[in-house]
This record gives sequence, structure tokens and C-alpha cells, in this order.
Amino acid sequence: MTSTKLYSIAKRVVWEAYQLVRANRGAAGVDDETIAMFERHLSGNLYKLWNRMSSGSYFPPPVKQVEIPKAKGGTRKLGIPTVSDRVAQGVVKLMIEPTLDPIFHEDSYGYRPGKSAKQAIAVTRTRCWKYDWVVEFDIKAAFDQIDHALLMKAVRRHIKEDWILLYIERWLIARFETAEGASLPRMRGTPQGGVVSPILMNLFMHYAFDSWMQRTWPQSPFARYADDAVVHCRSLAQAQAVMQAIEERLAECGLTMHPEKSKIVYCKDSNRTGTYPNVQFTFLGFTFRPRRALSKHQRRFTSFLPAASSDALKRMRQTVRSWRLHRRTPATLVDLAQQCNSAIQGWWNYYGAFYRTAMHRLFGYLDLRLMRWARRKYRRLRQSRRRSAEWLRRMKFVHPGLFVHWRVAGASVG
Repeated sequence: MTSTKLYSIAKRVVWEAYQLVRANRGAAGVDDETIAMFERHLSGNLYKLWNRMSSGSYFPPPVKQVEIPKAKGGTRKLGIPTVSDRVAQGVVKLMIEPTLDPIFHEDSYGYRPGKSAKQAIAVTRTRCWKYDWVVEFDIKAAFDQIDHALLMKAVRRHIKEDWILLYIERWLIARFETAEGASLPRMRGTPQGGVVSPILMNLFMHYAFDSWMQRTWPQSPFARYADDAVVHCRSLAQAQAVMQAIEERLAECGLTMHPEKSKIVYCKDSNRTGTYPNVQFTFLGFTFRPRRALSKHQRRFTSFLPAASSDALKRMRQTVRSWRLHRRTPATLVDLAQQCNSAIQGWWNYYGAFYRTAMHRLFGYLDLRLMRWARRKYRRLRQSRRRSAEWLRRMKFVHPGLFVHWRVAGASVG
């Protein structure tokens, strides 16, 4: 049966792609079909998709455009493909990733198997101790500005299967559909939210930045996560030259360095005491800046270290507030722990990996919300903050492992 098809695509790969889409969940696309709805006729839907892809007759539907607010104002445009189209993109991702991922630079950390943001933070921390200067830059609307011709040139260099090239080109030009129903053509970019978009972004940036950087500025190591990157330099003059060169290189490739999110930073610490305007930067939710530290000989000194950024802590506090714990007076303390712990554990796993004491303010805020819950629930505590504080101390003593942050709050500085 397969031999009669124009393209040979294994049904097993379609099934694996569906499993990935199912694990990532996600919203419905322009057809309003959820994953649960797609699964009601799963075998038929997957067979129809395989059949169309194998015959070359698969055309992706429009991509649903949604705007989500950014933390510092403005909106970010996301493109949400239909469930079926996400599976189709997953098929191509599974096929091209084993070929493309090995060519990527070791300091490209975004959306790659075996790579993570925490690894990028760890290597950046180590390099900040070795290099005095950092060039921090962000690319303005990078996913939206990728040049299709340059991207396809890179794709064709490594991918030879006609059907993969065909479908990638079709995905690149698939129209956007707005919430108002308007259909918008797309001449540049790959939708942020598409399954295949991250690996295409990495391929584009491999040639636009990574390999160019390695070739042109081999003495300046970098870490890049998608469109966000930092470069380390020995001197201010070198940092200024590198920043200008990067800006020009990005412009050559049709990209724009974000003016507000790009700067040169001095990695000030006890041994580097110069006076410069910028002595901190934020990368992947962590703010690097001079911080108090303790040496192995128990001496205090200043080191240049990452910790959870104020914006990240603010977002976490907003999430805690949204739980409205004080309204849940019928619940038990165990119920509240069950509600909160998965989120707290996730925050701790990421932000608690470096300079853990930065998380203590968040944990203190969470405890205040629990005290407020206790004052509403128990009449004897209602009029007394002191009694509710004593109640909290007693609960921590009796049930020290009930909440994740009770277990870890005593951890030492990382």
C-alpha cells in the first residue's frame, strides 16, 4: 500500500508525532478542534493525515493568531496550528532533528534534546567569572522576521527529501487568521507556537549567528537560547566592537537587535572594582549582578551571580495571589498543599538552582497567604497576626514536609 504513494512516510512516525502533540497539549486552532475531539476519531484522523502527506496533497490550514501580553507591556503574537497540523509538523520535526541537531553549536541551548535553560545559566555564570564584560542582546520579533529564502537555503543544504522541503515551504507561507476572522498573508517568519518552528529558528540562527560568531569572534564565547543571547569579552573595547558587529550581522540576515534589551555589562565583583553604568543583565529569567557570597574559608566577598529576576518573582507572586487561598476556608491545609506543591516544585527546580535565597521572599509571601487563610478559617486566630504566625511555626514543626517550600527554605545559598 505504501509503495503506491508518492512519498514514503512510515505510519509509525505519524503515531510518534501524535504522542508528542498529545503530551504537549495546547489550544485548538482555527477549526476549534481540541485534542480530545481529535482523539474521538483518532485512527481515522491519523490515517487521513498520513494518506495526504504521503501523496503530496497535504496543505496546512491557516494558523490561528493570538496575542498574549508581555510582562513589560505590549503583546507577543503566537501562531496556533490545528491539532492535525501540529501532528504533521511533528512528523517533519522527528525526521529532520537527527540530521540537524548534531550540526548545531554546543552553546545553542533552546528547544534542543539534552539542552536546557539551566545549562545556559550555569555556563554563563562560569564565564562571567572569567571574562570582565558581557554583550547581552535580544532579537526583535525574531520568529516573525526570519527570511524565508535564507531559511530554505539552509534547509536545502542539509535536508534532501522532497516531501520535507515541500511541506516546510507550505508551512512558511500558511496564512494567519486573526480573532476577528481576517486572513493575513505571511511573507516572513515562522509562527512562534508551531511544532517545527523552533528547530527552523535554530537552523536559521546557526548560520545567522552561531557559526558566524565562531568564525569571526572565536575568542568570545556565547550562550544562545532561541533569540536571546549573551557574549563574553575581555575588554570594553572588544565588547563595543562585538556588539556593533553583531548588530550589522543581524541586519544582513534581515533581523533587528532589540534596542531596549541589548547592552554592554561590566561583571563587577570583589576583584573587579571599576565604575560603569551597567553592572547587571537578565538572561532566561535570572538577573546576573554583584551579590554577597561566602568563600570556602567562610569569608564574605562579592561575586557576580545569577538569581531569580524581580520580574520572575513578581510573576510567581501573581500566580500565588490568583490561587485566592484565603477564600478556600472549607479546605484543609493538606488540600492547599496538594493544590500548590506542583507549581512551587517547578519554580524551585528552575529558580532554586542558583542563589537560592532569592526565592525566600516568595516563600515568605506564600506563608503570609497561608496565615491569612488560617485567620479566616479558625476563629481563635481571627484578630491576631501574632497567633497566626505562631500557628504557622507550629504547622512547620509538626508537618515540615507538607509544602515544598517548607522542605527547601532552609537550603543554603547556591
